[in-house]
Amino acid sequence: MKKAIVDGVEISEGAVRFEYDRLVRFYKSHGFSDEALKDSASELEAKALDQAIGARLLLNRAVKLDVPVTAEELDAEVEKIIAQVGGVENYRAALSAQGLDENAFKREIEKGAKVNKLVAQVCSLIPDPTEDEIVAFFEANRNQWSDGGKKTIVDVHDDIRDLLRHEARGRGVDEFVAELRENAEIKFECD
Repeated sequence: MKKAIVDGVEISEGAVRFEYDRLVRFYKSHGFSDEALKDSASELEAKALDQAIGARLLLNRAVKLDVPVTAEELDAEVEKIIAQVGGVENYRAALSAQGLDENAFKREIEKGAKVNKLVAQVCSLIPDPTEDEIVAFFEANRNQWSDGGKKTIVDVHDDIRDLLRHEARGRGVDEFVAELRENAEIKFECD
């Protein structure tokens, strides 16, 4: 398996596995079969490594900029996780199973919160789609969005706006990460 070293820090197998699993969940939720995913495993591994590199670059920049995360924001993130795992007992059991104490876990959560705030800052600079863009998208994709003529633009306006906003913000983050890549030292090694 190919490994990457970003600014002197090796991308962990766990980080690549996390991105790989996230990609698999995404593609499964969009109708890809297990067989299709298996056939695409090498492409997914390469994409997962690329995404893990991007995540490391974002983390490095967030740390360098010292993006602030308040104690309240950190506590809110921990509370979300506690709710996701089914309560405090399950949360503590999960930490124990991973060999983490709560302070170490909170430091990791803080890193993620810093990255999320950095990404939000990048996205805040990207304008929302205009009405003309929404209408043009609907007209160009009428068959997919009108449900055989049963729906008008009024029915799907907000969904189209959200899709176009999501796509524009994704491109904005991709461009930001590309800029970070230009200024980073990235090395690859093969096992």
